[in-house]
Amino acid sequence: MDADRGGLIVPGAGQVLLGMGASDPAATPRLEQLGQLYRLGDAALGELELEDLLEELLSRAVDILGVDTAAILLLDESTDELVARAAHGIEEEVEQGVRIPLGRGFAGRIAAGRTPIFIADVDHAEILNPILRAKGIRSLLGVPLISEGRVLGVLHVGSVTARQFTDEDAIVLQLAAGRAAPALERARVLDELEREHSAAVGLQRSLLPHRLPAIVGAPLAARYLPARDEVGGDWYDVMLLNRGLVGIAIGDVSGHGIRAASLMGEVRAALRAYAYDGHSPGDVLQRLDRLVSTVRERGMATAAYGVFDPNTGRLEYASAGHPPLLVIDGDGSPRLLPGDPPAPPLGSMPYAGYANHETVIAGGELLFLYTDGLVEKRGERLSAGLARLIEAARGATSADQLCEQVARRLVPSGGGADDIAMLALQNERVPAELRLQFPAQPDVLAEVRRAIRRWLNEVGAGHEDVGVLTLAVGEACANAIEHAYAPTPSAFALETTVDEGVVTVVVRDAGRWRRPRGTNRGRGLTIMEAAVDEFDVRQGAEGTEVVLREAA
Repeated sequence: MDADRGGLIVPGAGQVLLGMGASDPAATPRLEQLGQLYRLGDAALGELELEDLLEELLSRAVDILGVDTAAILLLDESTDELVARAAHGIEEEVEQGVRIPLGRGFAGRIAAGRTPIFIADVDHAEILNPILRAKGIRSLLGVPLISEGRVLGVLHVGSVTARQFTDEDAIVLQLAAGRAAPALERARVLDELEREHSAAVGLQRSLLPHRLPAIVGAPLAARYLPARDEVGGDWYDVMLLNRGLVGIAIGDVSGHGIRAASLMGEVRAALRAYAYDGHSPGDVLQRLDRLVSTVRERGMATAAYGVFDPNTGRLEYASAGHPPLLVIDGDGSPRLLPGDPPAPPLGSMPYAGYANHETVIAGGELLFLYTDGLVEKRGERLSAGLARLIEAARGATSADQLCEQVARRLVPSGGGADDIAMLALQNERVPAELRLQFPAQPDVLAEVRRAIRRWLNEVGAGHEDVGVLTLAVGEACANAIEHAYAPTPSAFALETTVDEGVVTVVVRDAGRWRRPRGTNRGRGLTIMEAAVDEFDVRQGAEGTEVVLREAA
């Protein structure tokens, strides 16, 4: 053993094993200092979450430098102020949200000058933060937090006794700042990404329907599931068209983020306009294709659009590069709707054409529209994803159950790699007798006419009888809404039966009819009486019944 060298000499090997013998007393302070520096540079710190990292760094800085307080203030670039983010010994800084203007006070001058500053006596210095004096701090040392040339904030320590901080103390504190700055920069970037993601999700959701229309005999359900990381341009829509028809649409704009969401809004709004103009599904998609082709920074999208007739179950549809629509039979067996010949996505090639297809959604069947995030996986054939969808949808008996069942079986917890939109519609079986109740509000009259027309077609009423009875029932319901109640929430009932070719419709309310309001009013009774074979109004203590009968 060579005691002077503090190591063990291995004979014949020319090696010295360090740390095996007595240390040089003169080297002890230096070794302790190196050990302290190692604690601040410990690689394990990089594995901590941001809050835990800041707390650990402040704790170690207080311990190593032998100080009483430590704090980190971050620069808010929107206001040019330093904001207290973490503290040890002066937690009030964070609790009270202390803000220091850039360039002023102790911390403000450190950030503006990008240089360490030592204050020997707080009583004789410009200190804007009153908490420092309230805590009795006498001396301060602070360094800037800098990452990739960008000032992020300030790290400072303090002592309640007067102290002369040295250059070595500043180096130790700068090492702690060097460890904290990259973590803070990562946190800033992640926070910006999270804000952008939240903004895109908010924009996406604001552009989707706030609620689906209530259609008697054709209940709807929908889901929008954002991706884990990025929001895309997936969307769906339902429109109540002329003649009781229902427009249903789904689409997916290429790309992610706010750009994709905003383009999605344009595409959806344009599709609604073309649909309300009465164009066929193929013509609607052709017009959309021209729109998408003219968008600045040329975009691309897939879409499917169909027009459903609740009275007959007829569905006319077209697709622009979109995954095939799915139908679940009344016994729960799924099948894909044909889409040949395949058509290109919107905006992908000039002068594209989109063919119309036709099928019938029978009573009890479900129609399911979805975007490719539900079935596509990188490196896998689309047919494999469609096979999974068929199995996931098997056995569904309602629109809401279908969406819930497919999402549960195919979408990972926390979201998939791509966002997903789903829309389901069920063509309910028409019962032999209707038993419906509606709120006494004018906007339900269209739904009443749609429901009675659907039922009359199902029981085999002739075209003229369907028109006459729909008119008469509409007047009876309008009278119940206008005359039976004061302006408070109320309801009326609609019941229908057919016996030996005679259709009977009863409209029942629980109020008492009031005199017509205004001029040129009160002609509903005359219209009903002239329209049907038999007409009767029965008033009693429990309300009013209007009975309509017509040989159909």
